Amino acid sequence: MNSRQIAFLRLLLEQEEYLPVSCYAGKMDVSDKTLRRMIPGVNEILESYGGAVESRPGTGIKLEISGEERERLMNSAYMMELMDSSTLSRSWNQLSRRMDIALNLLLYSDETTSLSGLAYKYYVSKSSIAGDLKALAPFARKHELNISQGHGGTSVEGTESCLRKALAELLLYILNNNMNANTGGNPSAAGMFESDTLMTILDIFTEEDLNFVEGRIRHIEASAGYRFDEREYMQFSVSLLVMIDRVRNGFFMEPVLKSNYRKQERDPLDAIAFELASRMSGAYRYTLSVSETAHIYNILSSTHLGNFLMHRELPEEESRKTAVAFGEDFIDAFSVITGINLRTKSTFYVNVVSHITLMLNRAAASTPARNPIIDILLDNYKGTINVCQIICRILTEKFRLPEISFDEICYLMLYIQGELLADEEKMNVILVSNMSNSITNILKHKLSQNYPQWTVLSCDYNRFLETSQKQYDLILSTVPLGSREHVIPYVLVSPLLDEKDCAAVNNLLKSRRHREDFYLRELIRTRNDLNDIGCAIEVRKRKATEIPAAGFLKVAALKDVEFVYIHNEAGINKCEFVTDLLRKKLDKVIMNMSNWDFMLFASKMVYLMDNCPDWAMTEFIQNIITEGR
Repeated sequence: MNSRQIAFLRLLLEQEEYLPVSCYAGKMDVSDKTLRRMIPGVNEILESYGGAVESRPGTGIKLEISGEERERLMNSAYMMELMDSSTLSRSWNQLSRRMDIALNLLLYSDETTSLSGLAYKYYVSKSSIAGDLKALAPFARKHELNISQGHGGTSVEGTESCLRKALAELLLYILNNNMNANTGGNPSAAGMFESDTLMTILDIFTEEDLNFVEGRIRHIEASAGYRFDEREYMQFSVSLLVMIDRVRNGFFMEPVLKSNYRKQERDPLDAIAFELASRMSGAYRYTLSVSETAHIYNILSSTHLGNFLMHRELPEEESRKTAVAFGEDFIDAFSVITGINLRTKSTFYVNVVSHITLMLNRAAASTPARNPIIDILLDNYKGTINVCQIICRILTEKFRLPEISFDEICYLMLYIQGELLADEEKMNVILVSNMSNSITNILKHKLSQNYPQWTVLSCDYNRFLETSQKQYDLILSTVPLGSREHVIPYVLVSPLLDEKDCAAVNNLLKSRRHREDFYLRELIRTRNDLNDIGCAIEVRKRKATEIPAAGFLKVAALKDVEFVYIHNEAGINKCEFVTDLLRKKLDKVIMNMSNWDFMLFASKMVYLMDNCPDWAMTEFIQNIITEGR
């Protein structure tokens, strides 16, 4: 339930007589049309209370519900409003607010909204809203749209095709941000999206819509023998859902000639688009025009399905074997690097091998996937990307495959990062609170949003003193605890779990990951392991003007270390890393290797160096240089 629905319910509960729709719309600062759109969703909520919004022509609407259920609903609505307002007042940061404004402008493109209404919704001034609209102007211009502000209010103007593209892109951005937040990103962003924006998205797409789209995509995959990767699936499904919602609400594509959208004669995508349009017409009982069929075709052409169909004459079995071998080496390399046995994670294994199969097909067809969030990924996961880049390049050399694009590597990295975050964040937490059950439950709800991998047990202070702490990893308490009352890490939090509390928890988690000398010991152990398996390790002094050896891959790690991987046709493999961390002396460490597997193993150095604290890195470099000499 989103904030609009909660507010509408509260207004209905306050009245026992029929009132015009315009009366409720005026109080909520929305149009009559918008309010009428809300009624079916509110009725779904009211079903569990035996109630409904009754409409009487010429009179208005009112809530029909028994006295007992009215009281129960009133209590529920109050709690929902409390949770919603407490979340929003703390979670609407500038970016999330702007995204929500853009979403609603695009969804209700035929309506206007006032600055005062937006200011009230987001708990900010009208000047802040004006700044938000100005900041959204470049996004609108990118999609050939215009944000119009006049006496009647603010609205977005543009062609239907541009509106749909902008809406699909925005929805994908919001959904991707929500997933990132829930896997280690901004906790406040995760809370915001789940409380209001995501509910808005869920409200416009019915269960029937979701089932239809999923069913048609799976049918296309089965018929074509193709599997959409995660990015393609999201983009395809969201674009179709946007189309369904727009057509349902009376928004249609501009006329277009069929000949203008066909790329070539006998284009396989043409037949798929026509069949999908026919199925959609049957399911939703409206006839789609040539323009809408052309729109479906354009959605399909943004995937790699067309290229796959053109290149599937390649020997499938041979291609599959190579992809499996590539995938197994990739997974094994990261298993060694991270210390997590990824082979035992069956779902992960299948997903990675399936993704690599498609990735290699795209590489062979010279149609790499474009990754629109590279900058975001580099800001957050550059260390993992570095290692993924190394492993992919080594394996393409090993199997004599076309080079894999950086965009593709970043997509592949997400599988690994997801497993790393899941492994890091699994914790058993005990929550100590003497607050009421309602407040404690709200606090547990916020914890589940910010830390979905946690298992949380709540108890009061007296019960906590009788509880063994051995089975838990962390204590969160709204009650101050003495040093003798806890034997495991503990954080004092407020009942509202604000940003300051989340920062304190995150700082503790970070310090636990960088515990004592873990990384230093792992770095030294890896160096020794490489030496044991036959990698000759040599430290050379180099001049400041010396040009590093040319290799097939060069990677700049996060700790001012440059790695160069070298291979020649004689089968000689080397890994060199250069550092000037210590007194700017420019040392070069060379590891001579006899096979590809050794090079994969050496990439563990990059992973450890990227993730270790600075002091451990400095001490390791000093250690390896001293011992090498």
